[in-house]
Amino acid sequence: MGLLALPALWPGRDGAAIVGLMTQAIERIVPLDICYVDVPLLPRTPALVQMRVCGTPVSADGMESWRDAVAGWHHLPIGTGVNLCDTPLGRARIIRLSMGFSAGQGSIWFGALAPTFPTVNQIAFLRAATSQAATGILAARAAHEREEANRSKDEFLAMLGHELRNPLAPISTALGLIRRENGGVADKYHEILERQVAHLSRLVEDLLDVSRITRGKIELTRESLRIGSIITRAVESASPLVEQRQQRLSIAIADDGARIYGDLTRLTQTFSNLLNNAAKYTDVGGEIRVNARTSDSHITVSISDNGAGISADLMPRLFRIFEQGRTTIDRSKGGLGIGLALVRNMVELHGGTVSASSEGAGKGATFTVTLPLASGEEVARAFPQKLQIPEALPDRSGARVLLVDDNLDGLVSMEAFLTDVGFDVATAFDPLQALDLAAQFRPDVAILDIGLPGMDGYELAAALRAQSQHAGLRLFALSGYGHAEDLKRSHAAGFERHFVKPVALMDLVDALRDDRKPAT
Repeated sequence: MGLLALPALWPGRDGAAIVGLMTQAIERIVPLDICYVDVPLLPRTPALVQMRVCGTPVSADGMESWRDAVAGWHHLPIGTGVNLCDTPLGRARIIRLSMGFSAGQGSIWFGALAPTFPTVNQIAFLRAATSQAATGILAARAAHEREEANRSKDEFLAMLGHELRNPLAPISTALGLIRRENGGVADKYHEILERQVAHLSRLVEDLLDVSRITRGKIELTRESLRIGSIITRAVESASPLVEQRQQRLSIAIADDGARIYGDLTRLTQTFSNLLNNAAKYTDVGGEIRVNARTSDSHITVSISDNGAGISADLMPRLFRIFEQGRTTIDRSKGGLGIGLALVRNMVELHGGTVSASSEGAGKGATFTVTLPLASGEEVARAFPQKLQIPEALPDRSGARVLLVDDNLDGLVSMEAFLTDVGFDVATAFDPLQALDLAAQFRPDVAILDIGLPGMDGYELAAALRAQSQHAGLRLFALSGYGHAEDLKRSHAAGFERHFVKPVALMDLVDALRDDRKPAT
């Protein structure tokens, strides 16, 4: 019974714990004087070497007296054959069993002074327990490798997000400056750029942690929306591909004023993904149809095409993230393979459903999204977010801001914006230059990029604070990284705010205007 229960103890334990549990279980059943283990648990790490004598672990110092005996055991053959060996306890009967499928996966040696060791039953138990432990170690090793792969993926995505945010930041700031120069008025092309930069910024957030998509952890910024405005923006996003492929797009929306309580960016992303898929998998000159209708409690939107269709074997896997295979709708013609998984996740976060139908390959496809109507209470509390253009800064005019960033475009554009709204701004793209400039400029606030060359933003903050004239300096962090651990590290380094690129300009202005010190 103890043998059967052993595998139930393996999940969630590392290889060392599994070996420990195995040896203790064996010693309760088989009278052993010696148990010695030498097994590599993880790649590129030292092997686990443990020894127990008469049920007691042997320390590193105690192993000295066993060194010669142990060295000889490594030459013993693997199997159930008994080997008579001299040990500090006396002449012992030793058997060597493999902890895997070869000697390279480690071994375990069992020994006893008793002349009857091992009996047939004891051999059967030792072999079974060792085999179960070897399986557990392999599972623990696989789990560790999965964790390492996930960690590497997260590090890669974080770095990719940081690199994408660097160009997004000056683009976003420059658009804000252009709008201000035009008196807060923007033409339709400028508005398209603003919406797409905001959209791309949100996509970067998704890329940083794809697991949020599968677990439904994406935060929604909800407002009261009409389906017509969502479809219009989605069509605007997908129209370049539709026009490139000379396809006919027809739209029929029964918009009777009914509203959805949802996130405009996410729902636009959802329907633009569906429209882009329809365009990709429909031939040049094909037809795409969008139909929206309202019932008492829901709005149903269907997007149909006369394109490639969906095969029966692909249909069950259609909405899986990173689905591999040559026939996969997301990957066979490019993309990250997250489009349809993202669609399903976004729709479900809004309390809706999405389904696909097709009569088969070459017969087109229809994707149907059903979303609940907003309740009266949701409509009442929803306030559409409008772009706010900050006015001049009468109450803190002349406030001195030191801006440090090694991204020259980002530095110049943010300097122009902050100067335009009333701040006295000095800039530096090098930490040493920033220290010299701060001594002369004596800023009230320092906005420091964290990823600076030579001396990072944390070190620069400490160097500034170490100078007596900057003891009361307010510090804002500027970074392409925005995970929880990044925020905690900024707070610990004395930054009162942590802004993720591209910065929401109004949030930055509000923080600069506020003399209070909000939590990071």
